[in-house]
Amino acid sequence: MPMSLRPGAVPASMPRDVRLQIVTPCKKPPEGDGWLHEIKHDGHRLVATLPGDGQLMLLSRNGYDRTKLFREPFGPLLDARLPPMVLDGEIAVPDDRGVTHLDALSDARSDGRPERLAYFAFDLLHLDGQDLRRCPIEDRKMLLRDVIGAARCERVVYVDHVLGIGKELFEAVRQIGAEGIVSKRQGSLYRGGESREWLKTKCSETGVFAITGFSELGEGKLDAVYVAEARNGVLYPAGQVRFFVGNGLWHLLDERRAGTTRKGIVPVRLGLVADIKFFGRHKGGSIRDGVILSIQEAR
Repeated sequence: MPMSLRPGAVPASMPRDVRLQIVTPCKKPPEGDGWLHEIKHDGHRLVATLPGDGQLMLLSRNGYDRTKLFREPFGPLLDARLPPMVLDGEIAVPDDRGVTHLDALSDARSDGRPERLAYFAFDLLHLDGQDLRRCPIEDRKMLLRDVIGAARCERVVYVDHVLGIGKELFEAVRQIGAEGIVSKRQGSLYRGGESREWLKTKCSETGVFAITGFSELGEGKLDAVYVAEARNGVLYPAGQVRFFVGNGLWHLLDERRAGTTRKGIVPVRLGLVADIKFFGRHKGGSIRDGVILSIQEAR
């Protein structure tokens, strides 16, 4: 698969390690035509290094070797006799609609179902002896699309993008229950570390939940708040929240202790409700990444 030297590309040997570019959270997608917007897949970040001769190394965001755990999707890519390359992407498990959730990835691992895994490639950092990190992102993605297309690898997926309509993509993603979107500044280079050139907007909801208990790290130190939600007049457990706004919550809950502590959870008298912002739900229905915004007496 011969290729000419792209503007910004530098002849180089395969990198031994890669300092990842990290997304910065933001409240809403950036506006204007100068942004590429992608669906954010819910899994584990992996750098895939394919040096040739059928070899593969998969490294996590923290530099751990995950090759044995997640190599299953890469078989056809390794057999395609493509040039050496380094990919950046996310290992995840899509459902029938292509929506990914971290719970599904955990289930696939625990159930021994590696055939459910898919690698969503969103960047190409090195190809055929050229370091591409100084190339504009649209050039890197154009090459990535061609490489993935040439491989005809069903479980290694090119992450496409839209240009300048982040608000519309975010709304579509929210409606199907996906995690959110990532917005990347057009013309930007690949820079290790956090920057404002890659922005992450996550889908969130706000709801009112009854506080049913808490766990503590010691006297005066709150670990988590346990909540439930009412459906048809019945309270159903909705998980735990570990992020709080304001101080004094432990003292408020300590005064409402009721009953025996079980499995580290202290039950409290019902009557307090919390406004909670959360980012999706786990498979069992419990809220994910909740933040308590306020607490008041139930009416």
